[in-house]
Amino acid sequence: MIGFAAVRMQNVRALGLGIVLAFVAGTSFPAAAAVLAYWDPAGTVDSTNPLPPTSVSPGISAGNLSGGPGLTSPGLFANAYEFDNWSSGAFDANDYLAFSTTGTNVTYQSVAFSLYNNFDGTGNWEIRSSVDGFASALDSGAFSGIFAGGLLITANVGALGIQSGTVQFRIYTFNNAGATNPLQRGIRGTGGSGQGLTVNGVAVVGPRAAAQGVPALGRESLALLILLIGVGVFLSTRRGMR
Repeated sequence: MIGFAAVRMQNVRALGLGIVLAFVAGTSFPAAAAVLAYWDPAGTVDSTNPLPPTSVSPGISAGNLSGGPGLTSPGLFANAYEFDNWSSGAFDANDYLAFSTTGTNVTYQSVAFSLYNNFDGTGNWEIRSSVDGFASALDSGAFSGIFAGGLLITANVGALGIQSGTVQFRIYTFNNAGATNPLQRGIRGTGGSGQGLTVNGVAVVGPRAAAQGVPALGRESLALLILLIGVGVFLSTRRGMR
């Protein structure tokens, strides 16, 4: 009987560990905060052509970078994605740079970009999204010192929370002023000492990434709970065998 009990305890322990390992293997966990999509206008770029993403994280797709209907081409720019005819006055809904990302249960955190012109200038910027039909700014600010490598701006888009599907972002500038070419604005690439444009956040990948209505944190907490239960079963069976 003692030998039978010991074998039974071993089987229970093995079964408990197997369940835990199988659950953990099949459970999606949020990845660490990362660059979800990156656009780098390195090299001479004709801004009339949409700029495809340079790199995209697993589980994410991204659209091209392009200019809004209120903007015009200033000609070829080396290492920059540049447009002319930005507003010198109030906010104009037709003057923007547009780009998009698509994924499931994506937690958006920030959009970083090197705002650039080949001469210095000042103005205001805003970033909006398609989530509310571009009705309000997710973040905004003033800028100066945008020549050379451009001015690195990190916009907080955390108000979007967790999104599934396609989110289009638009960067606007207005109240643009400066001594030379004050209505030219764009994104500086790494070839000109800029950092391009990035969308940053957390993407859920794995077999449960498409689960509807279950936040990523909830799945992670459930996995941790199951793991703790499994450890408790393992320890209790060990005690029973002694």
